[in-house]
Amino acid sequence: MKIIVVSFLVFVLCSPVMVIARRDTGPPEWVFDNVTELSDWKDSHDIDPGMAIVKVRDIRGIERNVLKILSTGENPYIYPGGSVPNWEPFSGYEYGTIYLGVRVQQSDIWQVDYLTNRTGSYEEGQSQKFKVEARQDFADLEFKMNWESMVRGFRIHFGTNKNRTIEVDYLSLRGPTKTQRKLSTTWGRMKDLY
Repeated sequence: MKIIVVSFLVFVLCSPVMVIARRDTGPPEWVFDNVTELSDWKDSHDIDPGMAIVKVRDIRGIERNVLKILSTGENPYIYPGGSVPNWEPFSGYEYGTIYLGVRVQQSDIWQVDYLTNRTGSYEEGQSQKFKVEARQDFADLEFKMNWESMVRGFRIHFGTNKNRTIEVDYLSLRGPTKTQRKLSTTWGRMKDLY
């Protein structure tokens, strides 16, 4: 009888954990509040391998944890979540916008390339460019993507300027993050070029 009671209790206590483990966690999101997120941003090109999550202050003196990136060449790019993504594919129809909190030293044209279930490789037609303006403070940007189908991977090209610092406060496909701060999308400073 004890075995039946113990088995029942184990089942009751463990079943919610199994349901949580199977639940879809949605599209990827990084807020850089934990150094473990740094491992998701290692597959890169023309970026200093010493990038790190650091504490910085914004123009109002509020402290933020950010991913600090130094471009070392003329084609700096990175695969959020890795070149073989560590996240599940997500619906490009349902999650059509990339939300970014960034501070950059120089204005530049950024590009986002992506993979879908329809293609298996990065192709010219699966890419969008955006103008990102330099500012003294962090900007909360929205990149409206035209991706379709299930998105299996993406990479972000941080323009063509080398030897400059890029500070990424967050990247999300769910919406702007860091809700303790007032977010405002800077449409006037970010224009969809294509």
